[in-house]
Amino acid sequence: MNPESDRSPLKPYFRWLVLAIMSLICFAQYFIYDSITPLGTLIKAPAAQGGLGFSGSQYGLLFSAYAVANVFLLMLLLAGVLVDKLGLKKSGILYGFLCFLGAVLTALGAMEGLPRLLGPAYEWLRTAFLPDWSPELKVMLLGRAVYGVGAEAILVVNNKVLARWFKGKELAFAYGLNLTIMRLGTFLALNIQAPVATRWGLRNALWFAAVLMLVGFATFFFYLWLERRARGRAGAPMPEGASAAPAAGQPEERFRLREVFTFSPSFWFISLLCVTFYSAVFPFQAYAPDILVQKFHYSEILAGAIASALIFGTMIFTPIFGWLVDRHGKRATLMMLGSLLLIPSHLLIGFTFVPPVIPIFIVGIALSLVPAALWAAIPMMVPERRLGTAFGVVGYIQNVGLMLFPYIAGRISDAHTTQKIIDGQSVAVVDYRSTMLMFAVLGAVGFVFAVLLKRADARRTEGQSIESVMRG
Repeated sequence: MNPESDRSPLKPYFRWLVLAIMSLICFAQYFIYDSITPLGTLIKAPAAQGGLGFSGSQYGLLFSAYAVANVFLLMLLLAGVLVDKLGLKKSGILYGFLCFLGAVLTALGAMEGLPRLLGPAYEWLRTAFLPDWSPELKVMLLGRAVYGVGAEAILVVNNKVLARWFKGKELAFAYGLNLTIMRLGTFLALNIQAPVATRWGLRNALWFAAVLMLVGFATFFFYLWLERRARGRAGAPMPEGASAAPAAGQPEERFRLREVFTFSPSFWFISLLCVTFYSAVFPFQAYAPDILVQKFHYSEILAGAIASALIFGTMIFTPIFGWLVDRHGKRATLMMLGSLLLIPSHLLIGFTFVPPVIPIFIVGIALSLVPAALWAAIPMMVPERRLGTAFGVVGYIQNVGLMLFPYIAGRISDAHTTQKIIDGQSVAVVDYRSTMLMFAVLGAVGFVFAVLLKRADARRTEGQSIESVMRG
Protein backbone atom coordinates (compact mmCIF):
# COMPACT_ATOMS: atom_id res chain seq x y z
CA MET A 1 0.00 0.00 0.00
CA ASN A 2 1.25 3.48 -0.80
CA PRO A 3 1.97 5.22 2.55
CA GLU A 4 0.69 8.53 1.21
CA SER A 5 -2.73 6.99 0.51
CA ASP A 6 -3.26 6.21 4.22
CA ARG A 7 -5.14 9.10 5.83
CA SER A 8 -6.04 7.48 9.17
CA PRO A 9 -5.06 9.42 12.31
CA LEU A 10 -1.57 8.73 13.61
CA LYS A 11 -1.26 6.48 16.63
CA PRO A 12 -0.12 8.24 19.85
CA TYR A 13 3.16 6.36 19.82
CA PHE A 14 4.10 7.58 16.32
CA ARG A 15 5.83 10.79 17.39
CA TRP A 16 7.80 8.86 20.05
CA LEU A 17 8.96 6.53 17.30
CA VAL A 18 10.13 9.60 15.39
CA LEU A 19 12.04 10.73 18.49
CA ALA A 20 13.67 7.31 18.88
CA ILE A 21 14.76 7.16 15.23
CA MET A 22 16.14 10.72 15.23
CA SER A 23 17.95 9.99 18.49
CA LEU A 24 19.81 7.10 16.86
CA ILE A 25 21.75 9.25 14.41
CA CYS A 26 22.67 11.58 17.30
CA PHE A 27 23.54 8.52 19.42
CA ALA A 28 26.00 7.48 16.71
CA GLN A 29 27.32 11.05 16.47
CA TYR A 30 28.05 11.12 20.21
CA PHE A 31 29.68 7.68 19.96
CA ILE A 32 32.05 8.92 17.24
CA TYR A 33 33.10 11.99 19.25
CA ASP A 34 34.26 9.81 22.15
CA SER A 35 35.31 6.78 20.11
CA ILE A 36 38.95 7.82 20.55
CA THR A 37 38.66 8.78 24.24
CA PRO A 38 39.34 5.31 25.74
CA LEU A 39 42.00 4.74 23.07
CA GLY A 40 44.22 7.63 24.17
CA THR A 41 46.89 5.43 25.75
CA LEU A 42 47.03 3.24 22.63
CA ILE A 43 47.08 6.23 20.26
CA LYS A 44 50.11 7.63 22.10
CA ALA A 45 51.88 4.26 22.26
CA PRO A 46 54.82 3.67 19.85
CA ALA A 47 54.12 1.99 16.53
CA ALA A 48 56.05 -1.08 17.70
CA GLN A 49 53.39 -1.54 20.38
CA GLY A 50 50.51 -1.18 17.92
CA GLY A 51 49.98 2.54 18.54
CA LEU A 52 50.36 5.67 16.44
CA GLY A 53 53.13 7.36 18.44
CA PHE A 54 51.23 10.64 18.89
CA SER A 55 52.26 13.10 21.59
CA GLY A 56 49.84 14.32 24.23
CA SER A 57 49.28 17.59 22.39
CA GLN A 58 48.69 15.76 19.10
CA TYR A 59 46.12 13.56 20.82
CA GLY A 60 44.46 16.74 22.13
CA LEU A 61 44.40 18.09 18.58
CA LEU A 62 42.09 15.23 17.59
CA PHE A 63 39.47 16.85 19.84
CA SER A 64 40.39 20.43 18.98
CA ALA A 65 40.00 19.66 15.26
CA TYR A 66 36.32 18.94 15.89
CA ALA A 67 35.68 22.65 16.45
CA VAL A 68 38.16 24.20 13.99
CA ALA A 69 35.81 24.63 11.01
CA ASN A 70 32.94 25.65 13.29
CA VAL A 71 35.11 28.41 14.75
CA PHE A 72 37.21 29.67 11.83
CA LEU A 73 34.71 29.04 9.02
CA LEU A 74 31.72 30.07 11.18
CA MET A 75 30.00 26.80 10.24
CA LEU A 76 28.10 26.56 13.52
CA LEU A 77 26.76 30.10 13.17
CA LEU A 78 25.63 29.27 9.64
CA ALA A 79 24.27 25.79 10.35
CA GLY A 80 20.81 26.96 11.37
CA VAL A 81 20.57 29.20 8.30
CA LEU A 82 21.66 26.37 6.00
CA VAL A 83 19.19 23.95 7.55
CA ASP A 84 16.40 26.47 6.91
CA LYS A 85 17.57 27.01 3.33
CA LEU A 86 18.08 23.36 2.40
CA GLY A 87 15.21 21.88 4.41
CA LEU A 88 15.38 18.97 6.83
CA LYS A 89 15.66 16.26 4.18
CA LYS A 90 18.61 17.67 2.23
CA SER A 91 20.43 19.08 5.25
CA GLY A 92 19.98 15.86 7.25
CA ILE A 93 21.41 13.78 4.40
CA LEU A 94 24.28 16.23 3.84
CA TYR A 95 25.33 16.58 7.46
CA GLY A 96 24.75 12.91 8.29
CA PHE A 97 27.03 12.00 5.37
CA LEU A 98 29.68 14.44 6.65
CA CYS A 99 29.60 12.67 10.04
CA PHE A 100 30.14 9.33 8.30
CA LEU A 101 32.83 10.72 5.98
CA GLY A 102 34.67 12.21 8.95
CA ALA A 103 34.60 8.88 10.79
CA VAL A 104 35.94 7.09 7.69
CA LEU A 105 38.78 9.60 7.21
CA THR A 106 39.71 9.25 10.89
CA ALA A 107 39.94 5.47 10.52
CA LEU A 108 41.84 5.79 7.21
CA GLY A 109 44.42 8.03 8.85
CA ALA A 110 45.27 5.29 11.34
CA MET A 111 45.72 2.57 8.69
CA GLU A 112 49.09 0.85 8.52
CA GLY A 113 48.69 0.76 4.74
CA LEU A 114 48.16 4.53 4.43
CA PRO A 115 51.46 5.11 2.52
CA ARG A 116 50.45 2.51 -0.08
CA LEU A 117 46.90 3.86 -0.26
CA LEU A 118 47.94 7.49 -0.82
CA GLY A 119 50.97 6.77 -3.02
CA PRO A 120 52.91 9.97 -3.92
CA ALA A 121 50.38 12.04 -1.96
CA TYR A 122 51.76 10.48 1.23
CA GLU A 123 55.18 12.11 0.79
CA TRP A 124 53.51 15.36 -0.22
CA LEU A 125 51.48 15.30 2.98
CA ARG A 126 54.65 14.67 4.97
CA THR A 127 56.62 17.65 3.66
CA ALA A 128 54.19 20.18 2.14
CA PHE A 129 53.07 21.71 5.45
CA LEU A 130 53.60 21.16 9.18
CA PRO A 131 56.45 18.66 8.67
CA ASP A 132 56.53 17.82 12.38
CA TRP A 133 53.11 16.22 12.00
CA SER A 134 52.85 12.80 10.40
CA PRO A 135 50.58 12.21 7.36
CA GLU A 136 48.56 9.89 9.61
CA LEU A 137 47.86 12.71 12.04
CA LYS A 138 46.97 15.12 9.24
CA VAL A 139 44.44 12.74 7.68
CA MET A 140 42.90 12.00 11.08
CA LEU A 141 42.66 15.72 11.86
CA LEU A 142 40.91 16.29 8.53
CA GLY A 143 38.48 13.52 9.42
CA ARG A 144 37.74 14.98 12.84
CA ALA A 145 37.22 18.45 11.34
CA VAL A 146 34.81 17.16 8.67
CA TYR A 147 33.00 15.17 11.33
CA GLY A 148 32.75 18.27 13.56
CA VAL A 149 30.98 20.25 10.84
CA GLY A 150 28.44 17.48 10.32
CA ALA A 151 28.00 16.70 14.01
CA GLU A 152 27.12 20.22 15.14
CA ALA A 153 24.76 20.74 12.20
CA ILE A 154 23.00 17.40 12.63
CA LEU A 155 22.09 18.53 16.14
CA VAL A 156 20.38 21.54 14.59
CA VAL A 157 18.43 19.18 12.32
CA ASN A 158 17.56 17.01 15.32
CA ASN A 159 16.30 19.96 17.37
CA LYS A 160 14.19 21.24 14.51
CA VAL A 161 12.62 17.81 13.93
CA LEU A 162 11.68 17.49 17.61
CA ALA A 163 10.26 21.01 17.65
CA ARG A 164 7.97 20.04 14.75
CA TRP A 165 6.64 16.91 16.45
CA PHE A 166 6.42 17.97 20.11
CA LYS A 167 4.75 21.03 21.61
CA GLY A 168 4.28 22.61 25.02
CA LYS A 169 5.36 20.72 28.11
CA GLU A 170 5.94 17.57 26.08
CA LEU A 171 8.79 19.30 24.26
CA ALA A 172 10.99 19.60 27.36
CA PHE A 173 10.53 15.94 28.19
CA ALA A 174 11.21 14.98 24.58
CA TYR A 175 14.47 16.93 24.57
CA GLY A 176 15.47 15.33 27.86
CA LEU A 177 14.79 11.82 26.56
CA ASN A 178 16.61 12.67 23.33
CA LEU A 179 19.66 13.86 25.29
CA THR A 180 19.67 10.71 27.43
CA ILE A 181 19.78 8.52 24.31
CA MET A 182 22.54 10.65 22.79
CA ARG A 183 24.69 10.43 25.93
CA LEU A 184 24.21 6.68 25.88
CA GLY A 185 26.40 6.84 22.76
CA THR A 186 29.22 8.36 24.82
CA PHE A 187 28.64 5.85 27.63
CA LEU A 188 28.94 2.91 25.24
CA ALA A 189 31.98 4.38 23.47
CA LEU A 190 33.82 4.60 26.78
CA ASN A 191 32.94 0.98 27.58
CA ILE A 192 33.15 -0.68 24.15
CA GLN A 193 36.09 0.84 22.28
CA ALA A 194 38.88 -0.33 24.58
CA PRO A 195 37.70 -4.00 24.56
CA VAL A 196 37.34 -3.85 20.76
CA ALA A 197 40.86 -2.43 20.46
CA THR A 198 42.23 -5.04 22.87
CA ARG A 199 40.72 -7.88 20.86
CA TRP A 200 41.05 -6.61 17.28
CA GLY A 201 43.49 -3.70 17.45
CA LEU A 202 43.34 0.09 17.55
CA ARG A 203 42.68 0.52 13.85
CA ASN A 204 39.78 -1.91 13.78
CA ALA A 205 38.25 -0.09 16.75
CA LEU A 206 38.20 3.10 14.66
CA TRP A 207 36.62 1.23 11.74
CA PHE A 208 34.02 -0.20 14.11
CA ALA A 209 33.09 3.37 15.04
CA ALA A 210 32.82 4.34 11.37
CA VAL A 211 30.48 1.42 10.67
CA LEU A 212 28.32 2.43 13.64
CA MET A 213 28.12 5.97 12.21
CA LEU A 214 27.01 4.50 8.88
CA VAL A 215 24.20 2.65 10.67
CA GLY A 216 23.19 5.85 12.45
CA PHE A 217 23.23 7.75 9.16
CA ALA A 218 21.01 5.08 7.60
CA THR A 219 18.40 5.58 10.32
CA PHE A 220 17.81 9.12 9.02
CA PHE A 221 16.33 7.62 5.87
CA PHE A 222 13.95 5.65 8.07
CA TYR A 223 12.92 8.97 9.64
CA LEU A 224 12.26 10.39 6.17
CA TRP A 225 10.05 7.38 5.43
CA LEU A 226 8.14 8.01 8.66
CA GLU A 227 7.65 11.67 7.69
CA ARG A 228 6.32 10.60 4.31
CA ARG A 229 4.00 8.06 5.89
CA ALA A 230 2.60 10.71 8.28
CA ARG A 231 2.06 13.37 5.61
CA GLY A 232 -1.49 14.73 5.60
CA ARG A 233 -2.69 12.61 8.53
CA ALA A 234 -4.23 13.86 11.76
CA GLY A 235 -1.57 14.26 14.45
CA ALA A 236 1.23 14.97 11.98
CA PRO A 237 3.04 18.33 11.94
CA MET A 238 2.44 20.75 9.12
CA PRO A 239 4.62 20.16 6.05
CA GLU A 240 7.98 21.83 6.37
CA GLY A 241 7.85 25.41 5.17
CA ALA A 242 4.04 25.59 5.23
CA SER A 243 4.11 28.09 8.07
CA ALA A 244 7.43 29.67 7.22
CA ALA A 245 5.98 32.90 5.86
CA PRO A 246 5.83 35.68 8.47
CA ALA A 247 2.48 37.02 9.55
CA ALA A 248 1.26 40.22 7.94
CA GLY A 249 3.08 43.22 9.32
CA GLN A 250 5.82 41.13 10.98
CA PRO A 251 9.38 41.14 9.68
CA GLU A 252 10.93 37.93 8.42
CA GLU A 253 13.33 36.38 10.93
CA ARG A 254 16.91 36.48 9.69
CA PHE A 255 20.37 35.84 11.03
CA ARG A 256 21.72 39.24 12.11
CA LEU A 257 25.14 39.05 13.73
CA ARG A 258 25.03 42.72 14.72
CA GLU A 259 22.15 42.01 17.06
CA VAL A 260 24.50 40.25 19.48
CA PHE A 261 25.67 43.69 20.61
CA THR A 262 22.21 44.42 21.98
CA PHE A 263 22.11 41.35 24.25
CA SER A 264 22.04 41.91 28.01
CA PRO A 265 25.01 41.37 30.35
CA SER A 266 23.22 38.27 31.66
CA PHE A 267 23.46 36.72 28.20
CA TRP A 268 27.20 37.30 28.04
CA PHE A 269 27.75 35.95 31.55
CA ILE A 270 25.87 32.79 30.63
CA SER A 271 27.89 32.50 27.39
CA LEU A 272 31.17 32.79 29.29
CA LEU A 273 29.92 30.34 31.90
CA CYS A 274 29.08 27.93 29.07
CA VAL A 275 32.57 28.02 27.54
CA THR A 276 34.45 27.72 30.85
CA PHE A 277 32.19 25.00 32.24
CA TYR A 278 32.19 22.78 29.15
CA SER A 279 35.94 23.34 28.71
CA ALA A 280 36.41 21.94 32.22
CA VAL A 281 34.28 18.86 31.46
CA PHE A 282 34.62 17.60 27.87
CA PRO A 283 38.42 17.97 27.50
CA PHE A 284 38.75 16.31 30.94
CA GLN A 285 36.53 13.49 29.69
CA ALA A 286 38.88 13.08 26.71
CA TYR A 287 41.89 12.60 28.99
CA ALA A 288 40.19 10.79 31.88
CA PRO A 289 40.92 7.19 30.73
CA ASP A 290 44.63 7.94 30.25
CA ILE A 291 44.75 9.72 33.62
CA LEU A 292 43.34 6.58 35.24
CA VAL A 293 45.87 4.41 33.41
CA GLN A 294 48.82 6.64 34.29
CA LYS A 295 48.03 7.49 37.91
CA PHE A 296 45.94 4.57 39.15
CA HIS A 297 47.48 1.91 36.86
CA TYR A 298 44.13 0.66 35.62
CA SER A 299 43.87 -1.27 32.38
CA GLU A 300 42.53 0.59 29.35
CA ILE A 301 39.27 -1.38 29.61
CA LEU A 302 38.74 -0.63 33.31
CA ALA A 303 39.76 3.02 32.82
CA GLY A 304 37.14 3.49 30.10
CA ALA A 305 34.47 1.88 32.26
CA ILE A 306 35.24 4.10 35.26
CA ALA A 307 35.42 7.22 33.09
CA SER A 308 31.92 6.41 31.85
CA ALA A 309 30.63 7.04 35.39
CA LEU A 310 30.60 10.71 34.33
CA ILE A 311 28.03 10.01 31.61
CA PHE A 312 26.13 7.55 33.79
CA GLY A 313 25.64 10.38 36.30
CA THR A 314 24.22 12.68 33.63
CA MET A 315 21.85 9.99 32.37
CA ILE A 316 20.41 9.61 35.87
CA PHE A 317 20.25 13.19 37.05
CA THR A 318 19.58 15.33 33.95
CA PRO A 319 15.85 14.45 33.77
CA ILE A 320 15.55 14.86 37.56
CA PHE A 321 17.17 18.29 37.64
CA GLY A 322 15.21 19.38 34.58
CA TRP A 323 11.98 18.42 36.36
CA LEU A 324 13.06 20.34 39.49
CA VAL A 325 14.04 23.44 37.49
CA ASP A 326 10.67 23.46 35.72
CA ARG A 327 8.87 23.53 39.04
CA HIS A 328 11.12 25.48 41.40
CA GLY A 329 13.40 27.62 39.25
CA LYS A 330 16.72 28.52 40.92
CA ARG A 331 18.52 28.31 37.58
CA ALA A 332 21.41 30.63 38.46
CA THR A 333 21.86 28.86 41.79
CA LEU A 334 22.08 25.48 40.07
CA MET A 335 24.68 26.87 37.65
CA MET A 336 26.73 28.11 40.60
CA LEU A 337 26.49 24.72 42.33
CA GLY A 338 27.40 22.79 39.17
CA SER A 339 30.50 24.92 38.52
CA LEU A 340 31.52 24.71 42.17
CA LEU A 341 31.37 20.90 42.16
CA LEU A 342 34.01 20.77 39.42
CA ILE A 343 36.70 22.33 41.63
CA PRO A 344 37.03 19.65 44.35
CA SER A 345 36.32 16.88 41.85
CA HIS A 346 39.26 17.79 39.60
CA LEU A 347 41.57 18.44 42.56
CA LEU A 348 40.71 15.08 44.14
CA ILE A 349 41.55 13.27 40.90
CA GLY A 350 44.76 15.21 40.37
CA PHE A 351 46.21 15.38 43.88
CA THR A 352 44.75 12.47 45.92
CA PHE A 353 44.18 8.77 45.61
CA VAL A 354 40.50 8.90 46.50
CA PRO A 355 38.75 6.23 44.40
CA PRO A 356 38.38 8.18 41.14
CA VAL A 357 34.89 6.86 40.37
CA ILE A 358 33.55 9.14 43.13
CA PRO A 359 34.81 12.52 41.83
CA ILE A 360 34.16 11.44 38.22
CA PHE A 361 30.54 10.66 39.13
CA ILE A 362 30.30 14.10 40.81
CA VAL A 363 31.49 15.71 37.57
CA GLY A 364 28.58 13.89 35.94
CA ILE A 365 26.21 15.44 38.48
CA ALA A 366 27.65 18.86 37.65
CA LEU A 367 27.13 18.13 33.95
CA SER A 368 23.47 17.50 34.78
CA LEU A 369 23.01 20.61 36.91
CA VAL A 370 24.40 23.26 34.57
CA PRO A 371 22.85 22.24 31.21
CA ALA A 372 19.47 21.65 32.88
CA ALA A 373 19.53 25.30 33.95
CA LEU A 374 21.64 26.98 31.26
CA TRP A 375 20.01 26.26 27.91
CA ALA A 376 16.44 26.96 28.95
CA ALA A 377 17.52 30.25 30.57
CA ILE A 378 18.59 31.77 27.24
CA PRO A 379 15.03 32.21 25.88
CA MET A 380 14.26 34.26 29.00
CA MET A 381 17.05 36.71 28.19
CA VAL A 382 16.59 37.10 24.43
CA PRO A 383 13.52 38.00 22.34
CA GLU A 384 12.09 35.04 20.47
CA ARG A 385 12.94 36.49 17.07
CA ARG A 386 16.63 36.54 18.04
CA LEU A 387 16.85 33.06 19.54
CA GLY A 388 18.54 31.58 16.48
CA THR A 389 21.28 34.19 16.69
CA ALA A 390 21.59 33.73 20.47
CA PHE A 391 21.98 29.97 20.36
CA GLY A 392 24.41 30.28 17.46
CA VAL A 393 26.59 32.73 19.41
CA VAL A 394 26.59 30.61 22.56
CA GLY A 395 27.44 27.50 20.54
CA TYR A 396 30.20 29.35 18.71
CA ILE A 397 31.80 30.57 21.94
CA GLN A 398 31.52 27.06 23.38
CA ASN A 399 33.31 25.63 20.33
CA VAL A 400 36.16 28.10 20.81
CA GLY A 401 36.79 26.52 24.20
CA LEU A 402 36.42 22.99 22.85
CA MET A 403 39.00 23.86 20.19
CA LEU A 404 41.58 25.42 22.52
CA PHE A 405 41.55 23.50 25.78
CA PRO A 406 42.06 19.91 24.58
CA TYR A 407 45.23 21.11 22.86
CA ILE A 408 46.32 23.17 25.88
CA ALA A 409 45.73 20.15 28.12
CA GLY A 410 47.89 18.08 25.79
CA ARG A 411 50.69 20.65 25.82
CA ILE A 412 50.65 20.69 29.62
CA SER A 413 50.75 16.89 29.75
CA ASP A 414 53.66 16.82 27.28
CA ALA A 415 55.58 19.22 29.53
CA HIS A 416 55.12 16.80 32.43
CA THR A 417 55.95 13.58 30.57
CA THR A 418 59.04 11.52 31.38
CA GLN A 419 60.41 8.30 29.91
CA LYS A 420 60.88 5.35 32.27
CA ILE A 421 62.10 1.81 31.66
CA ILE A 422 59.39 -0.66 32.68
CA ASP A 423 59.84 -4.38 31.98
CA GLY A 424 62.67 -3.57 29.61
CA GLN A 425 60.62 -1.10 27.56
CA SER A 426 60.76 2.68 27.47
CA VAL A 427 57.34 3.91 28.60
CA ALA A 428 56.04 7.50 28.68
CA VAL A 429 54.80 8.39 32.16
CA VAL A 430 52.60 11.48 32.47
CA ASP A 431 52.05 13.56 35.60
CA TYR A 432 48.56 15.00 35.11
CA ARG A 433 48.45 17.18 38.25
CA SER A 434 48.99 20.45 36.39
CA THR A 435 46.38 19.47 33.78
CA MET A 436 43.83 18.74 36.50
CA LEU A 437 44.70 22.06 38.16
CA MET A 438 43.83 23.81 34.87
CA PHE A 439 40.44 22.08 34.79
CA ALA A 440 39.81 23.08 38.42
CA VAL A 441 40.66 26.72 37.59
CA LEU A 442 38.20 26.63 34.69
CA GLY A 443 35.55 25.41 37.12
CA ALA A 444 36.39 28.29 39.47
CA VAL A 445 36.15 30.83 36.65
CA GLY A 446 32.80 29.34 35.65
CA PHE A 447 31.62 29.72 39.24
CA VAL A 448 32.58 33.42 39.10
CA PHE A 449 30.51 33.91 35.93
CA ALA A 450 27.58 32.10 37.57
CA VAL A 451 27.79 34.49 40.55
CA LEU A 452 27.93 37.49 38.20
CA LEU A 453 24.92 36.09 36.34
CA LYS A 454 22.93 35.77 39.56
CA ARG A 455 23.85 39.33 40.59
CA ALA A 456 23.03 40.74 37.15
CA ASP A 457 19.69 38.95 37.20
CA ALA A 458 18.94 40.35 40.66
CA ARG A 459 19.63 43.90 39.42
CA ARG A 460 17.27 43.73 36.49
CA THR A 461 14.67 46.43 36.92
CA GLU A 462 12.48 45.60 33.96
CA GLY A 463 10.44 42.43 33.81
CA GLN A 464 10.96 39.44 36.02
CA SER A 465 14.23 37.71 36.84
CA ILE A 466 15.04 34.23 35.73
CA GLU A 467 14.33 32.97 39.23
CA SER A 468 10.95 34.68 39.61
CA VAL A 469 9.82 33.73 36.13
CA MET A 470 10.43 30.09 36.88
CA ARG A 471 8.60 30.26 40.23
CA GLY A 472 5.60 31.44 38.32
